[in-house]
Amino acid sequence: MSLSNYGVPEFVLTVNGRLIQEFGETATPVTFSAIDPKAAIRRGQGGDAVALYRKNPGKSVSVALNPGSNDSKYMQDLMNQRAIIEITYGQIGTQESATGSEGMIVNVGETGRGGMTITDDVFIMEFNKWDEKKGGAY
Repeated sequence: MSLSNYGVPEFVLTVNGRLIQEFGETATPVTFSAIDPKAAIRRGQGGDAVALYRKNPGKSVSVALNPGSNDSKYMQDLMNQRAIIEITYGQIGTQESATGSEGMIVNVGETGRGGMTITDDVFIMEFNKWDEKKGGAY
């Protein structure tokens, strides 16, 4: 058994080909969550059921960046341009990776300024297509 490294130095994230590195203080600066379920079961009153599958369940990705950073400006520019985006990520050493396409930045997170603590710049992206691989060899 080996020790897997999920730290920032082993994490590679690109948005439209640009390497994103200026993560903020948030403990987990990049999060992934499903938009829709991949499958559902429709249960009838007679006891039978029907399986329903979604071809593209989609994925929501949030990225927390350091305020004032070049990466934050890049993401804000993409949002202002209503750009269609593609994202890739890889976790070196764990063989985990994903590619998202047909995406866009749909919103930003809460912004806190004007004090001794400020919030990260959070960009929320949604992707219609998502291809993901987790884990290493059996």
